[in-house]
Amino acid sequence: MWRSLNKSELAAAALLIALGAYVAWEAWEWPYLTKDGPGPGFFPLWIGILLLGLAALLIIMQVADASAGKPVEKTNWAGTRPALLGWGALLIAALLLEPAGFVASYLFLSVVLLRVIFRRSWTSTLLVSVVSTACFWGLFVKLLEVRLPAGPWGF
Repeated sequence: MWRSLNKSELAAAALLIALGAYVAWEAWEWPYLTKDGPGPGFFPLWIGILLLGLAALLIIMQVADASAGKPVEKTNWAGTRPALLGWGALLIAALLLEPAGFVASYLFLSVVLLRVIFRRSWTSTLLVSVVSTACFWGLFVKLLEVRLPAGPWGF
């Protein structure tokens, strides 16, 4: 039965288990509730638990398929390119957040997602990226008064 398991699916599940456990473990250190409602540990804890649950479900589905004798689906490695590019862009945007600020970081992320992964035109990419960045900045900074990293340009 173990030979008929999809190894890439199991590797993905193992990574999700590691990530979910790390997120839940770190969130456990933060206050779950405050006098005003959910604390800083509330959402990360539940996100970690959700990741753990989904990873367990992925493993259960793989084992059930193998037990039922279903053939192993081959991993489409060509189809993983957009996903890896998206994860890479997200990682770079997260690393840029403090030094470059929210606006530059989010603008970079949205341009990469729209132009490189979804292959939109430059006009569409720039229009959607600039408008969505401005909307998010206005919502969080002006309306909700959330302090986002400003970067060297002051916004």
